[in-house]
Amino acid sequence: MPVVPPTPPPAATQPQSRVARSLATLQRWADAGWSGSVVFAWGLLQGCIFPGFVDLFFLPLAIARPKHAYRLALIASAGTLIGSVILYAVGSQALSLLQGPVAEWLGVSAARLDESRTTLAKYGAWAIFASTMSPISTKLTSIASGAIGVPWPQFVGALIAGRLTRGLGLAWLVRHGGASAVERWVKVPRP
Repeated sequence: MPVVPPTPPPAATQPQSRVARSLATLQRWADAGWSGSVVFAWGLLQGCIFPGFVDLFFLPLAIARPKHAYRLALIASAGTLIGSVILYAVGSQALSLLQGPVAEWLGVSAARLDESRTTLAKYGAWAIFASTMSPISTKLTSIASGAIGVPWPQFVGALIAGRLTRGLGLAWLVRHGGASAVERWVKVPRP
């Protein structure tokens, strides 16, 4: 009687790691068609209400679908720009309070406010740009810029330059290595 080798048991599928499952979920979300709306809404809310980073939704969705990274970066930047402009308007309305009895109560003279305006007219754009690239709150910078009177063109120009530099820089990192590094780490094949 011939000896038949035993058949090996069927290959057991290894359970996916938590990171791999999360990436797969994000890929489904990125393909669902509403990722741009979510990124914009979070950018708007983060730009004028909630603390935190706009990258909270943008980066994971961009890593899940790197081909959408630049589009998502532009959408996130648009949301935060609108939120920051709203706060600038709020701050500019507060300027009348700062120049009146509140300024007197705080001991801020008209000369001090004029000095602050002159300094911000000279360096305000750099402060705004720096706040978009760092953990400094852009919300506070936007309100202060409106309240102190940073000129509108400087405010908008610095804000656009900073937000686009940050968003497009992160999108570039995702497209040119970041997403593939994550995929290699969690061993998830691309569709």
